[in-house]
Amino acid sequence: MPFRPARLVLGATALIAIALQAPAAPAQAETYTARGQEPGWVLTITDRTVTLSTMAGARYETANPNHGYAQSGRYDLTLNGKAVAISIAPQICRDTMSGMPHPDSVTITGLNGVLNGCGGAPRALLGTGEWNITELGSSPVMGSTAPTIAFNKDNAVAGNASCNRFRGGFKLTGESLTIGQLATTMMACPDQVMQQEQAIIRQLEATHSFDVRADGALVLKDTKGGTLVAVKAAK
Repeated sequence: MPFRPARLVLGATALIAIALQAPAAPAQAETYTARGQEPGWVLTITDRTVTLSTMAGARYETANPNHGYAQSGRYDLTLNGKAVAISIAPQICRDTMSGMPHPDSVTITGLNGVLNGCGGAPRALLGTGEWNITELGSSPVMGSTAPTIAFNKDNAVAGNASCNRFRGGFKLTGESLTIGQLATTMMACPDQVMQQEQAIIRQLEATHSFDVRADGALVLKDTKGGTLVAVKAAK
C-alpha cells in the first residue's frame, strides 16, 4: 500500500540501486559507557580494560578484573593505588543535566568519595520491538483502535496511527529524541478514528524527549507538556 506524508502527498519515484560486494568490516569490541555530573566523569569498560576519566583531567586505567564485558554487576579493582568498587545496577537512571534516561544506575566508591551516574545506551530503552500506544495526553486511545509504534534499526520509526500505517525517521542524541515528518498510507476510516490518527501523528512529530515510567511504559514528550504513552506489545 502506498505511503504519503501526513500533510503532503508525494509522487512515486523509482530508484534502482546496484549493490557491490564488499568485504565485511572486522567486529569491534563492545564498550560500556557511563557518565556522571558534579563532578563530571566518564567510565568505559571493554572486555580487557576499565578506564575512568574526570573532567578535572585525571585518567585511570586498569585491566578488567572480570575478564569480560558485563552489562551489570560489580567490578573490584585498584585505581591510583586505591581499592575501588564499581556497581552497575539495571534500573532507570536520568542524567542530572539533560534528563535523558539510561538503562543503568552506576556507583563508584573508594576513589574520591562516592561518584553516582548513569550507564548504558538510552537507545536500548526504545528497543526495536512494537509498542502499543495507550494514551494521548491525559486520555486513553479509543478502544476500537490499536495504534502502535516501533523504533526500528537504522533510525527508522514505523507503526499504525489508528487507521493507517506510518513510517519515518527518528534522531536520538545525548539530550533529545525527535521524530521527523511521517508518511502514511491512504485508507479512510470513521471520522473519530481519523481525528485520533491525526492527533497521534501531530504528537509524534512534536516529540522532543522521552522517559520510561516505573511500570515500564514509554512516554514521548513535546516541549509544551504534551505526551504520548505506549506499553510494550506482548510477544
